[in-house]
Amino acid sequence: MPSAGDRLDRVSVSRGYASCRFGQIHFRECRPSETLQPPLFCLHHVPNSGQIFESILPHLALDRCVYALDLPGFGMSDAAPNPQTIDDYALAIADAIGALGHRRATIDMLGYHTGAAVASQLALDPSMQIRRVVLAAVPVFSADERASFGAQTPIPFDEHGDWAKEEWRRSWQWRGPSQSRDSVLRTYAEKMRPGARERGAKAIVNFDMAAALQQITQPLMIMRPKDDLWEATGRAIALRPDARYIELAEFGHGLWEAAPERWAGLIEEFLNAEP
Repeated sequence: MPSAGDRLDRVSVSRGYASCRFGQIHFRECRPSETLQPPLFCLHHVPNSGQIFESILPHLALDRCVYALDLPGFGMSDAAPNPQTIDDYALAIADAIGALGHRRATIDMLGYHTGAAVASQLALDPSMQIRRVVLAAVPVFSADERASFGAQTPIPFDEHGDWAKEEWRRSWQWRGPSQSRDSVLRTYAEKMRPGARERGAKAIVNFDMAAALQQITQPLMIMRPKDDLWEATGRAIALRPDARYIELAEFGHGLWEAAPERWAGLIEEFLNAEP
């Protein structure tokens, strides 16, 4: 029987587009030679794209199809009309899942930051067959954090480019302990897309993550990296003490690239556990 290393060598990342109500959703995909488990859909934080999962996708796809989708208006996906909402994102992702042939199939979800909110919203949709949910860095905001947009406070545009320098300063400030310079640069590039930061910030602060989290009935795992949502994720744990909890205090932004095999092993262990 092929070893995990042999199977990993046979898995590569491909790209494509799936239709949704707002146009098209761009995705990255890994397909193993043999599919034994339900497909896993990975949703990123904003302003960013599914590129953050590129290193971990092959490690997660040893026995399942794995997709990393760009949320509407981010990466290479078409945008939803303004003002955008988490519900808009969830509806578009549900459309894309259907277009990929999995609307009525059993699937698993992984959501990170804003993606955790979208994954939670999808888990509450009775038309979706979501089996297990993994949330990392969960945005359960306080009233003060909502008022200030947390770490995503919009930066006013100026023609001299000072806004871009401030965006870079924030990107470097929130650099994870093991995040490479190239990873920070890729994240910064995603933030340069017109309107990306403003759309994402407004969508997430207007979403009641606490209420959605408390309604999830699927088996749930919460991962807590040491980033700008460290305190917010602590509130999520308090709301869902029944969830499997993994603290990642030595990692922050860039965690999926910094230790892909380690995180894939923990996620696979949870997804493949007996009911």
